[in-house]
Amino acid sequence: MNRNEKEAAVAAYKALFDGIDSVVLADTSSVTVNTINEVRSKFRAEGVTFRVLKNTLAKKALAGTVLEPVCSLFHGPVAVAMKHEDPISPARIAVEFAKANPSFKITGGLVSGSVLDANGVDGLSKMKNRDESRSELLSLFKASATKFAALIKARADKLDEKAEA
Repeated sequence: MNRNEKEAAVAAYKALFDGIDSVVLADTSSVTVNTINEVRSKFRAEGVTFRVLKNTLAKKALAGTVLEPVCSLFHGPVAVAMKHEDPISPARIAVEFAKANPSFKITGGLVSGSVLDANGVDGLSKMKNRDESRSELLSLFKASATKFAALIKARADKLDEKAEA
């Protein structure tokens, strides 16, 4: 790569990372091309961006950004998975894929400025995403209202029974 190509690659990486505040990193040194294509299709199906990057160029692109702390994990062939406003989907897909394919090793990640190791990414993958959390909260609100209405109806029925007697 000549200097102009490197500068273009750094600019492309900066555009790729623009607006991203969380990433999951994986070691791809012993992963076959077919395996990379398989995991790439799994990420793509969920709207997750997945790229194998050149470390030195990625470090230059991340310098001065919120993702800069994760640069310490860039060694060897590194793949990055990320999704705007959703740190859980990339972690969940990566962890599931790593369990089925031991050659795909999660090396760490970054969420809200905190660098995670492989265990941290595993813990992140077990969390509920935004939609799941919203659904659970709405069901709690609905359940409370339903129980409250049933209680009011039961009291009203008792009053009706006493009035008839």
